Amino acid sequence: MLAYHSSKGHIRKEKDDYLSIVIKNQKNNILGAIVVSFRWGAMHIETLWINESIRKKGWGTKLMKKVEKEAIKRKCHLSYTDTFSWQAPKFYEKLGYTLYGKLNDYPKGGSLSYYAKRLDK
Repeated sequence: MLAYHSSKGHIRKEKDDYLSIVIKNQKNNILGAIVVSFRWGAMHIETLWINESIRKKGWGTKLMKKVEKEAIKRKCHLSYTDTFSWQAPKFYEKLGYTLYGKLNDYPKGGSLSYYAKRLDK
């Protein structure tokens, strides 16, 4: 499979490059984190989590800005992720992400939305 990708100009390493940023308080408790991976000039937001005690205080936006800046530094032209209807669709939209796909009734009664943002504008 990796040879096929390479033949199409998409050389794939055995392992993707990952970046994690963690928010901790003075007691060393984890209050938030973001994990992203980089492949083929794009950044995939794997996980973004902010503890309820610090939500709506800009920490999610700060983490997103940091990883987007890193993605641009790594010459990424695109960032993408997915989120459930009960998670953060409005958050990503506020940051300029555009909906490009949606699975309705997954899980039952909800939906899974796919978002992307151009970083090379």
